[in-house]
Amino acid sequence: MNKKFMILCLLAAGLQSCGTDKQKNTAENEAEAPAQEAEAPKTEEGIVAGAQAPDFSYKTINGKDVSLKTFEGKYVVLDFWGIWCKWCVKGIPEMKKYYDQYKEKMEIVSIDHGDEMDKLMPFIQENDMNWTHIMNDAKGNTDLCKLYQVQGFPTKVLIDPQGKIVEVYVGEVPEFYQKLDELLK
Repeated sequence: MNKKFMILCLLAAGLQSCGTDKQKNTAENEAEAPAQEAEAPKTEEGIVAGAQAPDFSYKTINGKDVSLKTFEGKYVVLDFWGIWCKWCVKGIPEMKKYYDQYKEKMEIVSIDHGDEMDKLMPFIQENDMNWTHIMNDAKGNTDLCKLYQVQGFPTKVLIDPQGKIVEVYVGEVPEFYQKLDELLK
């Protein structure tokens, strides 16, 4: 087996530990992270670089109506995550750093999957996550994880100011932050 294939296998195994369904922080998903240098696998056809990002209308956790068009003219990061996902939580300090640095040029829309509001709100406040937050509840709403074909957590979809997908990053990978620096400096 070549080295790249082995790294991708490790990455897939690591992503499976977070999965696409709600999970609790147990010893099972406390495994070490997949190799950070590996290329993140692309999502299914449709949610790929260069494609138009699907629009959506949702209420934030504070009750404000938002859609992807709300942020037109800025770069948008759709951050699919959950408190239960170890690597999602580990990435918060870096996300905060980049949001503080580039908030004039970009917006982060964190899309929580699988947490309860009574746990989510205090977590967001305690961690000073001062950007837009949505709960992917699918109760009369579009399931954003399905709309964006999320394969694992965290997934970050980077969208340009014209609404086109720049790239999809699965896992907590340094390439995401490198791309933000490249585009926003």
